[in-house]
Amino acid sequence: MPHFRNIFRTENSGGRQRSYSYSARDRSHDGTERGAGGSGATGTGGHGHSSMIPKFLRSTGALGLPKAELDRRCVPSGLYESCQWEDKAIRRLIGDGKLAARLKGNDSRTNPGDRECPICFLHYSQVNLTTCCKAALCTECYLQVRPQRQKDCPCPFCNRPKVTITVAEDMRGSDVTKRDREEQKVIEAQIRAAQAQAQAQAQAQ
Repeated sequence: MPHFRNIFRTENSGGRQRSYSYSARDRSHDGTERGAGGSGATGTGGHGHSSMIPKFLRSTGALGLPKAELDRRCVPSGLYESCQWEDKAIRRLIGDGKLAARLKGNDSRTNPGDRECPICFLHYSQVNLTTCCKAALCTECYLQVRPQRQKDCPCPFCNRPKVTITVAEDMRGSDVTKRDREEQKVIEAQIRAAQAQAQAQAQAQ
């Protein structure tokens, strides 16, 4: 009767650590491990255990999203007619949490935490932030301003070379309040400027 136990591994891949666990039988006399499905992985070679990584991690990325959810996040929004990125490259970045979902934007906020992309002027529940100037940028616009094979593209906002991004965290209540106050100040300043202009024109006549 085989004896099962839990195995936990940490694997280095591309400078990052990936951890996973699985159930396996005890080591046999020749130093190999037999998985529940009967496949072996060497205990010292460092290569055989890669076959024991759960399928959902290999297929959907570091976030471990269900395939249906990852498929949904990778559907083009239709904002642009073409894209110079390969679909599999986009899917890999979204699945690993390095790129926001390809969402359809709205003309106005549908939720308090929505952010506006300053390129397409649409609002999204999830956006990217440039690492240089922390500007919000939707995924569809990012894929346009930073083609896949042009890694030296400057930031479209501050013009620093080699723009890079991270997925923005969800806005907390205090962040939403701060943003609303700043937007209100801008609106009030625009109103004052328009009134001053109208008054100047009236005096000139």
